[in-house]
Amino acid sequence: MPIRPIKPQGESEARPIIPPARARTRPTILDEGNPAAPEVTDPHQPDAEAGYTVGYGKPPMATRFKPGQSGNPKGRPKAAKGLGAIVRDTLTQKVAVRTAAGEKRISRIEAALHKTLELAMKGNPRALTQVIKLYGDAVPEAKPSVDAPALDDDLTATDLAMLEELGKILLAGEGQVA
Repeated sequence: MPIRPIKPQGESEARPIIPPARARTRPTILDEGNPAAPEVTDPHQPDAEAGYTVGYGKPPMATRFKPGQSGNPKGRPKAAKGLGAIVRDTLTQKVAVRTAAGEKRISRIEAALHKTLELAMKGNPRALTQVIKLYGDAVPEAKPSVDAPALDDDLTATDLAMLEELGKILLAGEGQVA
């Protein structure tokens, strides 16, 4: 019978008295080298008589995979290809293309690039954007070397005089050109 707390007058509810709980102990995984590890044997297994310990990392012999048996028999077949391999194989296949010089065999991706370039040359803005983007990705811009000649070497005397005059105008007008 549970213990009921006595309610003092004036209080609607009193807190129930909870008896102290005993400490819980959880079973731990004991390794093989620990002498306190219990010997667990499965009486339904033939190795039980031989003293085979069934436990963590040591499944019963009957449930182990047989030699040559896969752990995932319905898994990926050996000849299966991923999407990347399929795309690569498809785009690298050779196709016959007619050119001014005659028929030529090139890869499909190369033929697609030639077609995009042809459309860009005819004025298709989308194809032109694609070609320019591909060119920018494939050919990085040349960085000026440290030994590059100075800009003044390429300018004539007239160019230098014009630059000086422009500089004077900009400095005199505080950066505003009339």
